This record gives sequence, structure tokens and C-alpha cells, in this order.
Amino acid sequence: MDTTNSLPKLLENILKSKGLNNDHLTALAEAGIQQKADFEMIGDTQTLIDITGLDEEIAYNVMLWAVGVKTQQETNTNQVNETPQQQPIVVESADVVKCVHCSTKQPKDYKTGDLCLSCGNQAEPVLNCHWCFSSGPGKFCRSCGSEFVPSADFEIALFLKREGESKNAIVKMVKEMTPQEKENMWARIRKNR
Repeated sequence: MDTTNSLPKLLENILKSKGLNNDHLTALAEAGIQQKADFEMIGDTQTLIDITGLDEEIAYNVMLWAVGVKTQQETNTNQVNETPQQQPIVVESADVVKCVHCSTKQPKDYKTGDLCLSCGNQAEPVLNCHWCFSSGPGKFCRSCGSEFVPSADFEIALFLKREGESKNAIVKMVKEMTPQEKENMWARIRKNR
């Protein structure tokens, strides 16, 4: 108990609020800890456990209070041997075309409708717009700005347009339809023909 008395009363009360009991306080005093700055010298939770024999959760709470969140997170990161790395920023020319299927960059002499050298699919398929009936490559119509729907859903989109749905609502509805809902829509399309 005499070694417990060597800790300042305020430090004892703070440490008790972090889960320490009198035996733990004695272990801290025997390890030479007499002030908050001593925890900074210790540096991390594992070292505190090694020199005092505290439980992991209690040691973590004490070190979190003593050295702060940032230092504790750095310690945990070093224990896992993970260092956060920034991803490089890649700036590409506006004329770069990537395959919509495999994201492979296409050669400079690429023309709309050519096949991808990597996967063999049409790199930038030419689609028809359900809203203004133009066609073109990419994800959006260059005439009206509407997002293209897949070719398989083109007639469903036309049917929704005839029913009075808005340009953007059609695309959203087609994306969210389940296969059963699409089958029901096809039945309605066939019935109206």
C-alpha cells in the first residue's frame, strides 16, 4: 500500500475510473509510473500489459486516456503492420475509350463499334435512345441526355414512355424491375400489339 501512496491522488482517481483497482495501482507504482507523462514513455497498450500485468481492456482504456486516440490508433496500425498508402491519381486524355465490359483501354485507332482486344466484346456498344430514338455509343444519349437502357429492355422503356413516365424515371424503373416484373411487362406489350 505504501507504493500506492506514491501516486498522486488525482492520478489514482482517474486510473480507478478507467477500471483499475488497488492491486493494479500498486503494480503501476512498482513499475515506476508516477505521472501521466510516464504513459507516453511506455507508448502502447502491449508494453503497459508487459510491465504491469494489466488486463488488455483496462490497459487499452488507460493508454487511450493517457496518450490519446491518434497515438493509440497509430500503435494499433503498427501492430498489424499496415501503413495507409494514398492511391496515385491518374489523369487520362478525354479521347481515351475503355471497354464497358472489362475496362481495358482501347488503342488510339479505335472506332465506335470495334471489338475489345482484351475480352472480344464490343468495347463501346452503340445503343438506341428510348426517348428521342437517336443512337450512339456510351452510357448517355448525345442528343437528349437520357441514360441508355440495355438493348433487351428497349421495348419495355418505349412502353413506359407511351404510358407517360418521365425520361429519368423510365431508366430507374427498368433498372429496379425484377425478372418477374419484366415478364409481366412483356405480356402487356404483346397484348397491346
